[in-house]
Amino acid sequence: MNFTPRFFRFGAVCALLTALTTLVVHVMPNLWSDAMSFEQQVELRLNSLYFINRWVVLLHCALVVVSMFALGLPTMRRAPVAVIFGFLAFACFGFTEMLRTAISIFAINRNWRAAYASAVDSATRERFRGFIESYSGINDALFFIFYTAFTLGLICYGIAFLRTNASMSQLGILFVVWALLNLPGWIDAVIGTELLGRYFEWVGPVFQPIARAWIGVWLWRNAGWAAASMAQAPRLTQR
Repeated sequence: MNFTPRFFRFGAVCALLTALTTLVVHVMPNLWSDAMSFEQQVELRLNSLYFINRWVVLLHCALVVVSMFALGLPTMRRAPVAVIFGFLAFACFGFTEMLRTAISIFAINRNWRAAYASAVDSATRERFRGFIESYSGINDALFFIFYTAFTLGLICYGIAFLRTNASMSQLGILFVVWALLNLPGWIDAVIGTELLGRYFEWVGPVFQPIARAWIGVWLWRNAGWAAASMAQAPRLTQR
């Protein structure tokens, strides 16, 4: 398969869009952060901004997977194992977060919360309340998988990029730093207590948009080089 500069520029656009969607994902929830009680959270099913946020999360995950695929391709010759495992980790992240978000949209909000709100007897309401509250543990498990997969992807790509040219090795440093910034939140997910992650809450709304914008700009500027690297790979394999 031939990968043209146009493909890598498409990946660059996807990366730049992830910078915007990251802001939506991390900043918009502040609009309903005061919904603390169970009844207030049930009412979120009627909040259009809340649902927009949910759908943007789905779009964000798809954009991340596409941009990471494009970003990893030029490094396949130099570090195939790291790139393959890194992309599989990003794909796992995307699938898990999309699954978690789809459950939130269709099961939690459109089904269980709606059924709870429309129930006329207390027994039915308690049954659906049990469904909603029991999902908390499942949500935590899916979050751990998605967080672990994304961090592993960052580590693999960071290792792969550090072994390439000077321009891409800077991306390698970015990815390694990103992985290190993720570790406190990952540790909190493992131990089940908010210990270190609260000091790194700025990573999502501040660091990530900058990092994703950097990736997008790099892909756009180096689209020609990336396509040329892919074009050389078959000839090198045949020698």
